[in-house]
Amino acid sequence: MQEALRKRKQNRKRIKKLSLQNQTDYNLKLKYNKFKKEDKKFKANILALLFLSFIVMGFITIKNYIKLNNTRNEYNSLQSQYTSYQLTRDRLNKNLEDTVDLKEIQRYAIEELGMVYENKNNIVYLDIDR
Repeated sequence: MQEALRKRKQNRKRIKKLSLQNQTDYNLKLKYNKFKKEDKKFKANILALLFLSFIVMGFITIKNYIKLNNTRNEYNSLQSQYTSYQLTRDRLNKNLEDTVDLKEIQRYAIEELGMVYENKNNIVYLDIDR
């Protein structure tokens, strides 16, 4: 009987040792699986953040491209208006120069108003008989 008790005690010790070893291995596996899940979540979060940042950068690029095109179109429109106004100004200046005839003004001043050119002594003679 004593031997049987002693064998039981040895078996219990061996069972306890085995269960402790198994439990440690089990805890390590749980920790490993836990870290593996956390790592997967972290990688998924980083990937989602990277994907969102690319989408935002794409939208910003498209917005800036549209803004640049609108500015370019406005610039071209203003440039064509400026050219049109310059051509109109040049045409009107030419018409003004064509309508102002200095010989006609001189003839009118001399014949109608009685004006004369001044001489070397800066004396102006007027025709009083008119």
